[in-house]
Amino acid sequence: MAGVRLEGVRKTFGKVIALRDVSLTVEDGEFFVLLGPSGCGKTTLLRCVAGLERVDRGRIFIGTREVTGLPPRHRNIAMVFQSYAVFPHMKVYDNIAFGLRMRRVPEGEVRRRVERAAAMLQIEELLGRYPAQLSGGQRQRVAVARALVMQPEVLLMDEPLSNLDALLRLHARAELKRLHQETGMTILYVTHDQVEAMSLGDRIAVMREGEIVQVDTPMRIYEAPATVFVGGFIGNPPMNFLHGVVEDDPTGWCFVLEGHRLPIPPMNGIRSGQPLLLGIRAENIQVDETPRPGALPAAVMVVEPLGASLLITARLGAQTLKLTLPSGRPLAPGQTLWVSFPPTAIRWMDAQSGRAIL
Repeated sequence: MAGVRLEGVRKTFGKVIALRDVSLTVEDGEFFVLLGPSGCGKTTLLRCVAGLERVDRGRIFIGTREVTGLPPRHRNIAMVFQSYAVFPHMKVYDNIAFGLRMRRVPEGEVRRRVERAAAMLQIEELLGRYPAQLSGGQRQRVAVARALVMQPEVLLMDEPLSNLDALLRLHARAELKRLHQETGMTILYVTHDQVEAMSLGDRIAVMREGEIVQVDTPMRIYEAPATVFVGGFIGNPPMNFLHGVVEDDPTGWCFVLEGHRLPIPPMNGIRSGQPLLLGIRAENIQVDETPRPGALPAAVMVVEPLGASLLITARLGAQTLKLTLPSGRPLAPGQTLWVSFPPTAIRWMDAQSGRAIL
């Protein structure tokens, strides 16, 4: 196994800048996820690591080797594509064995590796079938097995679950997590699905317009997004961002939100009149059905039952916020709730730059 390091990697397609001098380190044995919306550059970055795209400038290392100018076959990587790319005219066994036979690996070793990968992915009974006889989830396992038998230093995966239905995706996520735990393999995984990223990744790099916006553990990215974009992209519902301004108060700085004054902690560089954003997750909002000191009135607009919880859309002055409550509470549109924001759950953002202050 080996880590991956990118130093100032830039890639353009004509006048379009796909990667803007990206630098990134993936540790040996890490399950690392590239997350972002369509067109943000995550697949291009993966293809550059694989050698399927030539970088315009910058350097790429796998382990201690620089591979920037090497073709894919000399990088000791394996890749699982979104389409799986299994050969329809070959049985599952031959699909998995294909890369090994191209390298002229002795047939006994081929059989040993194929059977071991098939057992690991629980597809031993499928080895004699053709891809057309398999479900989408089974074809996905075949594609992963074909990559594993090559014993790559790094496994690259480009949205491998996107063609599966919701239930199969749930099972496949658990299988990939188990596989990583068993093999300790370095995996670089691309997805636009935040649930996949949160559940699979040891760390996540959130990308936007060819740049890496934030790299951290899933929970750190969820709880402490570096920008408004990250807070709005991660989470369902996304983080609430409420607009207000800073005012100087005899007792210290305060945040004026829809006519209500909330005390704020010391922050470097803030000034009176500066617009700020109060970021808070729906589940962190404290809700009461009767007034209490410091609580703000919010009018219920929509109630959405989600099984164990209710997702509430409410109006706070001229602004909208989402909050969650346990199921079973009788709520109706027009009802007033009293909301407050625990200081430890707030993420303060600069309204102009969209970057976190505290």
